[in-house]
Amino acid sequence: MTFSPEETPIAPVAQGVEPESVPRAGPTEGSETGPGGTEAASSDAPAPKAPKKKAPKKAPAESAPALAAPKGGPPEISVIVAVTTGDGRVREVVTALSAELERLGRSHEFVLVFDGVRGHAWTEAEALAQERPGVVVSIALQQQFGESMCLSAGLQRARGRIVVTSPQYVQVDPYELSNMLAAIDGGADLVAPWRHPRIDPVLNRIQSAAFNQVMRWILHAQFHDLNCTFRVMRREVLRDVPIHGDMYRFLPAIASRQGFKVVELQVRHLKEWGGKGFFGPGVYVRRALDVLGVVFLSKFTLKPLRFFGTVGGVFLLLGAVLCSTMVVQGLVLGDGLNFSRPLFLVGVLSSVLGVQVIGFGLVGEIIIYTRARNVREYRVEKVWEGRDEPGDGDGSSTPGR
Repeated sequence: MTFSPEETPIAPVAQGVEPESVPRAGPTEGSETGPGGTEAASSDAPAPKAPKKKAPKKAPAESAPALAAPKGGPPEISVIVAVTTGDGRVREVVTALSAELERLGRSHEFVLVFDGVRGHAWTEAEALAQERPGVVVSIALQQQFGESMCLSAGLQRARGRIVVTSPQYVQVDPYELSNMLAAIDGGADLVAPWRHPRIDPVLNRIQSAAFNQVMRWILHAQFHDLNCTFRVMRREVLRDVPIHGDMYRFLPAIASRQGFKVVELQVRHLKEWGGKGFFGPGVYVRRALDVLGVVFLSKFTLKPLRFFGTVGGVFLLLGAVLCSTMVVQGLVLGDGLNFSRPLFLVGVLSSVLGVQVIGFGLVGEIIIYTRARNVREYRVEKVWEGRDEPGDGDGSSTPGR
């Protein structure tokens, strides 16, 4: 493509450069200035080319958020997986949850805690730790301590401000993490799942529904699925709520009683491990004792006399009724007072037991009183101080009321 002497190709102006910023051609070496200030081009030397204006360099694009644990700081989310059997599907859990967290752009790590077991699950965990260094960490407990201790051990190693607890298999659709994390970002402290609809056997669903209904009656907390341990919470929940034994199952109810904001969301149920049908009598006895423990911890931790006083009062009233009946029967019917009668002895034992139980409550009250300064049963969500009036000469101001 050729240009005539009158035409000069104009280079496109770089984006972001004003047309006035392009320099005009001035007198160059080898040219003569004629009358009137015009330039006379030399016939020998070629016409000088106008200096090319380099386009400004583009600002470097912002780097994508780190999806794995960043080297410079802790990850945002820590996933704690309690592995209680040697056939746990740890690779499936890590792959599924990691894919969803990467899709959401959340930096994360996995802490796999083995509750005194090894087997195929441990082999997979070792391979994952080598494939994803700094992202997958495995912890092996010396013997079985229960899932509550697994969560405590995992929390000591976890670094994220948000903690996700997951069973050793993909129980809930990983896509539900999006809504659960959104609830945490919206101000919730703990998100409890509600598997709906359930895919496990009908008998298991009936037992679970009855258990959760009883818990709602006792604790006055509207939770429909306390047995699901796929939960999302802030780190402070596991740090401030002490859990032991099988109390991890009741973590949403206990956290709610201690002032944390707990939200329940329906999630899609994918898979269920565990027994089917009726369990052994020992399982139901342990569940009943766990419920009793939760009731005591949630309602009477700081008021032990109310619990022990009620129980002791029942025994004391029962003993008084039995003893009075025997005395009245001996005096009215003319049988005479016979303090060796079995029913009278049962009444005396019941009265003594009631007094002892009430004494336990009094001892508990004394302990609470001596440690009252170290006990705090409230949680401060936010402190606001308004500045309604301008400061005085020394810079002080009067807080708004």
